[in-house]
Amino acid sequence: MSTREDFTPERMPRTIDQVCPYKGNTWKLSFADAPDELVFLHVSVVQHCQLQAGMTLTAAQWTRVRRLETFRKAYQHACYLLDQRGYSYQGLFRKLTPKYEEAVCYAVVNRLVKNGLLNDWRYAEQAAHYYVETKKFGFRRAYQAMRAKGLLDEQIRAALAPYADRMTEILQTLVTGRFAPYFADPADRKQVEKGKAALVRRGYGFSEIQQALVAAHDEEK
Repeated sequence: MSTREDFTPERMPRTIDQVCPYKGNTWKLSFADAPDELVFLHVSVVQHCQLQAGMTLTAAQWTRVRRLETFRKAYQHACYLLDQRGYSYQGLFRKLTPKYEEAVCYAVVNRLVKNGLLNDWRYAEQAAHYYVETKKFGFRRAYQAMRAKGLLDEQIRAALAPYADRMTEILQTLVTGRFAPYFADPADRKQVEKGKAALVRRGYGFSEIQQALVAAHDEEK
């Protein structure tokens, strides 16, 4: 017995020999000219296409059945991915493309947007909170990380705007907390520069860092 999910157009039209439940929501289908060659489809696809024994399918009809089944699988997989973590439109599209054709991926992400399950503006807000509050990134590093996730410039800037003052506060806590050993001895220029470089890598500008160091020094007096 062999299984396959598609048939070449040259083998169509073909007449369905049997359509019956297999396991759970999966049904199995076979054709009259090859009863041992099984195709497995979701019950929703079987019902939507009204597949039944004795029905003859043309190449176009079978292509539609295949596309519906592929779309269903891709949509289900996309929902699973969204259950694990957030994605942007482009991020989810890129995640799906290694497994499905581009046309299917576009159809899936567009349907998710239509159903309210995928929203780049909402995701941008979530990402901004994560990169600023959890990762303690400055604007530049947070912007780069969010851009890499497939978000647009206007979405990123709008999401990060409310955190402008908060990033200043976080930088201050980093200078006086985790990175304080670098700045313990202002005369040790090598250590001070290492500390500044580490904060730059986190996305903070040199002027911001210097202001934070001056503020920290003034508080110590």
